[in-house]
Amino acid sequence: MNKPSSVTGYFSAYMNRRLLIKSLTSLLAASSLYPFFARASDSSKHKIALSQWSFHRAIFGNSRDDYGWFIKTLHSDPDAVLRGSMDPRDIVVRAREMDVSYVDLANTLWFGHAKDKSWLAGFARMARQEGIGFTCLMCDELGYLGSSDPAARASSIEKHKPWIEAAAFLGCTQFRVNAYGDGTYLSQLEQNAESLSKLADYIRQFNIELLVENHGHPSSNAAWLAMLMEKVNLPNVGVYTDLDNFFMGGWNHDPQRRYDRYQGLLDLAPYTRGVSAKTHVFDEKGNETTINYTRCLKVFKDAGFEGFYCAEYEGNALSEIDGSISTIKLLRKTLGALS
Repeated sequence: MNKPSSVTGYFSAYMNRRLLIKSLTSLLAASSLYPFFARASDSSKHKIALSQWSFHRAIFGNSRDDYGWFIKTLHSDPDAVLRGSMDPRDIVVRAREMDVSYVDLANTLWFGHAKDKSWLAGFARMARQEGIGFTCLMCDELGYLGSSDPAARASSIEKHKPWIEAAAFLGCTQFRVNAYGDGTYLSQLEQNAESLSKLADYIRQFNIELLVENHGHPSSNAAWLAMLMEKVNLPNVGVYTDLDNFFMGGWNHDPQRRYDRYQGLLDLAPYTRGVSAKTHVFDEKGNETTINYTRCLKVFKDAGFEGFYCAEYEGNALSEIDGSISTIKLLRKTLGALS
């Protein structure tokens, strides 16, 4: 990372990779990967999904107030952290109410049910009844794929496998992981690439894409994440790009250090298979005040992206329902203007 010119060189094949990814995305969309019960069209021509994580407060209630207790209990008695008024499976009802036909899922919101076929079957049945399909399953708290300890990497890979099977059971087309690890940027690049290659080989049998999000650790450095994609270089591996996760040094680092958002989107666009359209604050015209949505989404349009934009409201000023509705409206307005 000490030679910026070498980083730039990783993007010299931008156009060729963009065409490859665009062709692959079109192939996936036309295949049987998309569940038959989710063919209801969105009210716009653009692919928009609703993030289950947008309702984490309604699902968890106050259980995350003591985060140490929350993490410990999530692994020992996961249903005990579900202290809110909303059942995680009710996200399909919220999506239908918002006239959205697809949902992105978050495993920590139903952490105890990866192998619970009865629970999963009920969830799938609810989705069919509401006319909702599932796009990406986002997974956290499954160990470090980039650990310097080979045994820890192997353990993390095994922890992901039941969730991959759950994603396949529900009809998900994508599976998001974290490139977490330890050591230097270079060692984490090598360690994550090794684990991702093994997971990509396993997930191939389910016809699901394996995606890495810019989500902390080195992955919030877009140049590093782009290099990871080049290192892995597999057709079923890509990036789940979050519009806002370009902080470096950790969520609570003070002062906060950030990789430039718009440069980051340019770096990641050639590898992007899904977009987390995050929002925090809206003005009276319905625009996001901290993120220039027109500038961001134009990057993906120019790169030929044809995947899903997932509405993820993270703000506090609005309710989770109103914030999600505002995010969906902003996406439709911005994508419509860019068409």
